[in-house]
Amino acid sequence: MSADAAAAGASAAMTQALAALALGGKRPPESRQVNGGALELLLPELVDTLIATTREARRMAERLSGAAADAAEPDGPAEEPQRRDSSASGWHELPEDAELMEQVYVKLEAVGFRVGRRLAERLAPLNRRLGDTLDVVKFVCKDLWMLLFNRQVDNLKTNHRGIYVLQDNKFKWFLRMSGNSGGAAAARRAQPYIWLPCGIIRGVLDSFGISTVVVAETLGLPQCTFQIKVVTTTAGG
Repeated sequence: MSADAAAAGASAAMTQALAALALGGKRPPESRQVNGGALELLLPELVDTLIATTREARRMAERLSGAAADAAEPDGPAEEPQRRDSSASGWHELPEDAELMEQVYVKLEAVGFRVGRRLAERLAPLNRRLGDTLDVVKFVCKDLWMLLFNRQVDNLKTNHRGIYVLQDNKFKWFLRMSGNSGGAAAARRAQPYIWLPCGIIRGVLDSFGISTVVVAETLGLPQCTFQIKVVTTTAGG
C-alpha cells in the first residue's frame, strides 16, 4: 500500500467514525455507531502506517534512481514495525530521520484537514449561522472538542488580531501516554498525535472560508496548546 493510499484510507475511516459519533444520537437505533475509544486505537496505527509507507516509498524512489545501492541506510531494523514501549500504551519509538518525519507530518495534517472539512459539512445545518471568526473558533472549542474528546477546551485566548490559543489541560489522546520518560523526550514522542487534530481544526475553519495556520505543542503531558493564526490575503497578491 502506498503512503497516499494509506492516508486516503485512514481519512475515510476516521471521517466515517467521527460522523457516526456526531450523528449517532440523531439517527435511528438500527444505524451504525462507533465507540469513541476506537479513534484512540486507530491513531497509533495510522502514525505507524504512514511512517512505514513513507519510508518504503522513499526507498523505492531511490532504487529507481539507482542511488539506493550505495547510499541506502541499513535495511534490517528499518523494515521492522515501529517498536511499542511496553510501559506506555500508545507510545512508539519514532525515527530520528527529520526529513522522513516532515513528510509524515504533511500526510497526517492533510488527513486531518480532509476529516475536518467533511465533519464541518456533516454539521453544516447546525453551525452555518456562525457569524465571525471568533464564533467559529468558539464552535471548535466547544462543539468540535466535545465530539472528538468528550470535553470542551479549558481555555481560549485571542489577541483580537487573528491569533487564537486553545489550551487543553487533559488532551484525551495523551491521557494513556504515561511513559517513564518525561520532558523533551515525551513531548517529541507525542508530537505526531497532535498533527492530526491540527489538520482537523484547519479543515473546519477552511470550510467556513477562513484560511489558517495551526500549530500545537505540549510542555508536559497531558497538556496541549493549539495556536491558530488567521492568514489574510491581499487582493491581487
